[in-house]
Formats: sequence, C-alpha cells, structure tokens
Amino acid sequence: MRRITFRAFSAAAAVLAIVLFTSTNASAQIAASEFSTISQTIDGTVISMEYSRPSRRGRSPLFGGVMAYGEMITPGANMATTIEFSKDVTMDGHAIPAGKYSVWIGFEEGEWEFALDETWQRFHGPHPTMDEAEYHFPVIPQEAAMEMETLAFLFPTVHRRGTTLRMHWGRTMIEMDIIVPATKLLNITAEEAANYVGTWQVEVIKNPPFTMYSGDIEIEINYENDYLHSVIGIGPYSDPHDLAFFPKAEQVFYPVVLMNGEPAQKLEVAYFEFDKNSDGKAVRFLARRDDDSIWLSGSREN
Repeated sequence: MRRITFRAFSAAAAVLAIVLFTSTNASAQIAASEFSTISQTIDGTVISMEYSRPSRRGRSPLFGGVMAYGEMITPGANMATTIEFSKDVTMDGHAIPAGKYSVWIGFEEGEWEFALDETWQRFHGPHPTMDEAEYHFPVIPQEAAMEMETLAFLFPTVHRRGTTLRMHWGRTMIEMDIIVPATKLLNITAEEAANYVGTWQVEVIKNPPFTMYSGDIEIEINYENDYLHSVIGIGPYSDPHDLAFFPKAEQVFYPVVLMNGEPAQKLEVAYFEFDKNSDGKAVRFLARRDDDSIWLSGSREN
C-alpha cells in the first residue's frame, strides 16, 4: 500500500472543491449540501455531530474519484464536519478527551486514516496534515448492502457501554466503536436498606404523558444483590418495572431499570423522596418527576 501524502490545495483541488461543495445554480434556494445534525446520549455522555451533506448526483466513483486517494478531506461540505463529546471517550480503542473537534479522513485504497483536530471551526480547506491532527487512527472501508445517495452519519447500534458511529455514502461505509465512561452507582449497605424494606401502599397519580393511570397499588421494597429493589407495575397499561434504587441525596433515591439483574438504564425523569420516623425507619415517600410534579405517593404497611 503506497504512503498517503498530504499537500496544500492546488488549483486542481480548488476546482474539485467547487464541484463538490457549491451549488451550480446561484439562484437556487436549496443548498447543494444541506446542513445536518445528529446526537446520541449514552449513560449521560452526549455525542453530537454537525455537517453538511453532499449528494452523489450521478458521480462515480465517490472514493478514489470524487474524493481522491492521497487527499485529506473533511467528510462533508462547506464548513468542516465536527464531532463533540461531553465526556472523555474511546474511539476504536483510542482515548479521546471531552471536547469538540473537526473531522478529517485521509483517503487511500484499502485503508483510510480517521483524524480529529482540536481546531474545529474551520472551512473544509485548507486542511490540517495528519501529523497536525491531535488524534488519528486507521479505519477500513466496507462495502455496504444499501446505496446511500446523500452522505450520512448515524448511530446504528447503541448499548449500555457505547455506540457505533457509521459514515455511509454510496456503497461505502466506515464504522467506529465509541465507548463511554460508565456511571458510578453509589449503593447502600444492608443495614441502611433495612429502614426502607417492607410492604408499601402506593397511590398512582395520573400525570400525562408520564402515566395515564390513577389508582392504588401495593409494592414490596426489598434488598437483593446489594440493591434496594422493587418491581413496580403502574396500572393496566404498563409492564412491571424491575427497579433498583440508588442514593441521590440523603433519603432521596433515583430508580435504575434492571435487565437480567444488572443496572441498565437510569430513569432521569423521576426520583423518590422518603420520610423517616424518630426511629429512622422510612414511613412515607413521594415519587416526583423532573418537573417536581408528583406521580406516586407511598405509605408503609409494615
């Protein structure tokens, strides 16, 4: 495989940029490459991208032709494509600090180089060199089963530890695994949990669109696998929720959905406030939404 060389824009490259990224009709109201955004949140980490989307418009080949081998180009049009991470992540095993970056790809047949540069507010050319980009690593282009007329970035899979970022144009795509930091869940001891364990009578307050049901239910709060735990079925229109409760503040807990006994999804939209008696035993709770409205009111039966 021959070495990629990155050079300043020549007159020919400038002409290519004009063909690629500007409208052929100055009076047209729709841009040749419309602006787009995409965002994904995983366990509190927000990943967002901004880019303009060139279309194929009959041109072939895209890679090795429109985007010439031996060039370093932002995958997009107009202003450089950007990606932003709200927390530190890893991309294909490479540590990337939280921040916003411009995105670049060095194109070569068979293997490309994906690069992030801390100077994010810049035009699609002139580009940085690969040595100037703070973070870069190889990526392997793949043949896609579906044709994509307009360049697209997407997150085709999301899991509890991260996501896959895919770039797809024409019949070619690249994919990169992004791993996010796991939320550290504080727990309580069995001795502390004993103050909350028991049978509770709960009034469900209709609170659209969060819940469309109102009525009374009974729940058990117990302590299992080091979690304060309950299975709560809120009315006939909701499947039971297998929940663990983790401390948010003194006598305040937030619920986390359990899947196969493991914490899977923190419910950011609600929290449980408990009141204790003089013996330190919890006797009442209110479950509030993030707008402070009440949707559950519980009192201890035993």
